[in-house]
Amino acid sequence: MRPVAALLLGGLISCCDGGGTASAQAAETSQAVESPADSVRRDDASVQPAHAVDSPSVLFAAGVFALVEAYDYPYSVGVTYVARPLTTWHLAPGAGFAVGPDGIAFMYVDLRRDFALGERWYVTPNLSTGWFINGDVIGPQDHLEFQTGIMFARRFDNGLRLGLAGLHISNGGLEHPNNGTEAVLLTLQVPLQK
Repeated sequence: MRPVAALLLGGLISCCDGGGTASAQAAETSQAVESPADSVRRDDASVQPAHAVDSPSVLFAAGVFALVEAYDYPYSVGVTYVARPLTTWHLAPGAGFAVGPDGIAFMYVDLRRDFALGERWYVTPNLSTGWFINGDVIGPQDHLEFQTGIMFARRFDNGLRLGLAGLHISNGGLEHPNNGTEAVLLTLQVPLQK
């Protein structure tokens, strides 16, 4: 019997009987009865394990530090520790570093938030600030730099996320000239809890 039918039957019995016991029994019956839709919803929850979304993780990234031909498209490799989301806004703090050729390096603290696009896709904006070492002058001139970015990623059953990130690094207008650079990275995010 479907839960809706059980509730209607319980309501009808309670109206005719005038007692509260029949409606309580009907409510228990409706909770005990499971529809196929309920089991599907429970299965969907198992497809999206909690560790894939809310656990601390390590984000590996590799790509291009500067999308400018004059700089010869220097490579970038990096790693970021992403903590468990905090506050009611689900902001995840983190810290990381990226390195490139000729002494380029960026060490930073990070804040990001996941937004789900369906069951398996995520868009994640982030804001970072840190210490930039410009080994081969790719754009940013100051040591204090800010990084803004957005990442699109797909989550797999084991919790791994494979994505593509676009980043902008500049001094945020604190100094002039405000030279900056853009980076494009492939990312792999690995949850630390199974």
